[in-house]
Amino acid sequence: MSKITIDIEYVKDCLSKIGYQISDCIEKENNGKFWQIKFHNSGAVVNIYDTNNKNNTCVNGKCEGEEKKELKELVDNIKCKRIEIDSINSEIVNLINSKKEDENYDFKREWHDSKKLGDLIHDILCLSNNTRGKDSYLIFGVSNNFEICGVDKQKNSEEIYDLLKSIKFAGDHMPKVEIKHIYYQSKKIDVLVCKKSKYIPIYLAERYRDVNPFHIYTRVGDTNTPKAKNASYEDVEKLWEMHFNISKE
Repeated sequence: MSKITIDIEYVKDCLSKIGYQISDCIEKENNGKFWQIKFHNSGAVVNIYDTNNKNNTCVNGKCEGEEKKELKELVDNIKCKRIEIDSINSEIVNLINSKKEDENYDFKREWHDSKKLGDLIHDILCLSNNTRGKDSYLIFGVSNNFEICGVDKQKNSEEIYDLLKSIKFAGDHMPKVEIKHIYYQSKKIDVLVCKKSKYIPIYLAERYRDVNPFHIYTRVGDTNTPKAKNASYEDVEKLWEMHFNISKE
């Protein structure tokens, strides 16, 4: 069995990106070299051993059994580079830590079930039509009071594309989306990225469930345009200006 080369700085960087605030990392000796990592924002104590065993990370300290199990698996995967931490992970962690929502991101405790797909499409339209002209995020695994729940069953981009392709959009301009699988500490989080588009405002040409056709939805602050209404005149005007690349004097 080939020996693993532990890149402890890489491990620390990954843990920082997923929201762990490292307070201490000490190299120790006890029948071989290992590193002990402690955190400001978790009672977990992680011991990473410099051996050829790929799954021998030990997590102790004052943390729940579930976090111990999840964190051990996560660190084992990081140190062996079996997973990569997505480039947006730090950004999403910072948004979650802000404990607020705005026009470019919205938190959901869990994915919409099959009875609430209209709500999902409405959320996607509102975020895609943001007036900042930026990528927007629908973040799953975080409750309305910012509790980190994680997601049990993660979705993939193809599932959402299949849903979107079944819906008739005006001009056939479908929202561009991508799902990112990230972490908040040991919890798995799904992020549905609504890509910025030159085709805004994006809206339906035919009704989908309770989402109205020819209604332009957006998001103001932390609030979506209600399904039964249109965005304000000013916001609709702004979206069309962005569409036609018109700059006001």
